[in-house]
Amino acid sequence: MNNNPSDKDKILQFLKTFIPDYQSDSTAGNTPAFETGTGNAYTGAYHTDLERMQIDAYAQVPVEEDVQQRIERLQQIAGSIESRIIHPQPDKLPAPPDAAKYKIDYLNSLNPNQYLAATTINGPLLVIAGAGSGKTRTVIYRTAYLLESGIPPEQILLLTFTRKAATEIVHRTAQLLKNNLADKIMRGTYHAFANHTLRHYAPMLNLPPNFTIIDTADSEDVVDLIRQEMHFSKKHQAFPKKSRIQTIISKARNCNVPIEEVLRREYTALLEFTEDLKLLTEAYRQYKRANKLFDYDDLMDTLRDALRDNLPFRKTMQKTYRYIMVDEFQDTNVVQKEILDYIAQGSRNIMVVGDDAQSIYAFRGANFENILTFPATYPDCKVVKIEQNYRSHQQLLNFTNAIANNAKLGYRKALFSANQTQVKPIVAKLPDQEAEAAFVVDKILELREKGIPLNDIAVIYRATFHSNFIQTELLSRSIPYVVVGGIKFTERRHIKDIIACLRIVLNPFDAVAWNRILKIVPGIGQVTASKIMETIQQQNGKIDFSGLEKRKFGPDLLLLQQALNQAMRTDITVATKIEILKNYYAPILQTLEADYETRLQDIDVLYTLTCKYESMERFLSDFALDPPATQFQNQNTPLIDESEDKPLTLTTVHSAKGLEWYAVFVPHLLDGLFPSVRALKNMDQLEEERRLFYVASSRAKELLYLTMPAYFNSWDQYYTMPSRFLAEVHKNTFKIWNNRQPE
Repeated sequence: MNNNPSDKDKILQFLKTFIPDYQSDSTAGNTPAFETGTGNAYTGAYHTDLERMQIDAYAQVPVEEDVQQRIERLQQIAGSIESRIIHPQPDKLPAPPDAAKYKIDYLNSLNPNQYLAATTINGPLLVIAGAGSGKTRTVIYRTAYLLESGIPPEQILLLTFTRKAATEIVHRTAQLLKNNLADKIMRGTYHAFANHTLRHYAPMLNLPPNFTIIDTADSEDVVDLIRQEMHFSKKHQAFPKKSRIQTIISKARNCNVPIEEVLRREYTALLEFTEDLKLLTEAYRQYKRANKLFDYDDLMDTLRDALRDNLPFRKTMQKTYRYIMVDEFQDTNVVQKEILDYIAQGSRNIMVVGDDAQSIYAFRGANFENILTFPATYPDCKVVKIEQNYRSHQQLLNFTNAIANNAKLGYRKALFSANQTQVKPIVAKLPDQEAEAAFVVDKILELREKGIPLNDIAVIYRATFHSNFIQTELLSRSIPYVVVGGIKFTERRHIKDIIACLRIVLNPFDAVAWNRILKIVPGIGQVTASKIMETIQQQNGKIDFSGLEKRKFGPDLLLLQQALNQAMRTDITVATKIEILKNYYAPILQTLEADYETRLQDIDVLYTLTCKYESMERFLSDFALDPPATQFQNQNTPLIDESEDKPLTLTTVHSAKGLEWYAVFVPHLLDGLFPSVRALKNMDQLEEERRLFYVASSRAKELLYLTMPAYFNSWDQYYTMPSRFLAEVHKNTFKIWNNRQPE
């Protein structure tokens, strides 16, 4: 690290800007300051702290009696699967019947466990696939096997958590079979499947076929509108804000529990608002219904309710989809599982694949218990474990196996690898956060000198602020990096404005979109916007503002009317509609944003995206359910020469799931940071933190560095103990770094 005073001043200024309560170690007086200019930034015998750590020294997380009973019940269910596991005998694996008719040699293309998972197609099947075990490959070959076995593709339902995953499975299946049969499979995310189904069967379900899907931000705006109209914002207490209310409503629906239950579990300070929030929730439901609006949760709830209450519809769905495959089953919520169960009741040919050790989305309603209780839901199910790992070497697997098998709940797995590289994970404790950052960046540069590309290296952290010092160090050395995240393409105001116009073109009753667009017309405020929306309702959706042309905003409003009515023409393409709306919007954007020319380029991206769509409804649904990735990161990352060095990745654990790198660094491993201090009072949260640590560690293919500063202080909290997840695994599974010894 170049530690001349000017660099030091810049770094301190950076820290003070992004960490308001930051004090340099030289003034904090807590521990010795980070040493500069010595040529050795890692002085001190902190490795001895790691050698002495014992799990008995950590405060135990309290477990209430009902939680303990639930744990014991789930342990019993999970333990019962051993009797259901299909144990392959490699020399006695059954060949497919009429093997000669199959193009693919399944027996020799897959390992024994993968083969059983791919070819066991009748009845319920649970596939427990560990990290890096070739789960996607198995699903692809299973899809091909179904098609080669004569199953009509229209009878296959493939559900994934990303559109990309579904597309990859179908594309690679088509490549294997050298035909287009797989293209006819119904596949996609749960929300996309629900959207397609509800629109297709709208008459049968008494639903409006032209409903509009609103995203989370739109949902929050509706909540805020109701919050204001019902005068909750004027209470003498601090009534919760729109984003918190929307989160509570969504959590209650995803977990299938009442509002008061969510408040009792996670928001006890808001319990006094229980009745008001229940009233607001009902008003929110009625508002959406009146305006033909569906939020993401509506798609799930409406489909589940229809399957439950409409017997002819349920039988139609059961007859249509006789073979169901579900990817990442550990991430499903209660409602999604109910949807699957209703459809699967017909043929019972349902295969779910997942890894309970990678269930890390409880915050969005994922129910960890779904995968554990699958054998209880389907008592006749078979179980296949896929444990051969193709990502990491055995020393890394010894460490990650130890993490997973310390879980209170879960299926026991013993991942193994043919790669016997003898390099254990490195655990290092450094004097402070600056020293930790310097250590991480030094190791990154060492790897680069050894020929490891920067883009095959990742720093994975539990919380964004854990990367502050590392980003500072990377900046000071002009090392290129990208932070996964940033401002999403779909969240930019100009993109949301154009999309709002398109939504009005599709559904003139879309009050949320009208509320957004009317406010960009000069001279129109909330009151006037509400009156205009009432007029549109009275005119049965007809856009005619001729009665307002004499108002000061009249001319601008007529321009909006003209653009929308032109875009409503049925004889023009979706892309042409975007072009019409862009021509209307460009002069407005110029008055709003100094960088309007750059923003107009984003609208050009939107135009390009729409060129492949014939249906505007399909485009808007896809855009809402599976939005395009971020186009730009909008950060001052010093990409000094991207042709020479593609940037390394800085990412949260949640964003890293499903990815892999040659070398992975997991920083800030102090108890209270990882696991988070909030999890140290709740067993369920602590278990999810352990799974997060497992996911972070299992992203590494060859090298894993686990680091921590000697201390961390924030407000009245002070942490010095290494993460309990390290203390509870055997020390022979990792190597403690000592600066006086070679690695």
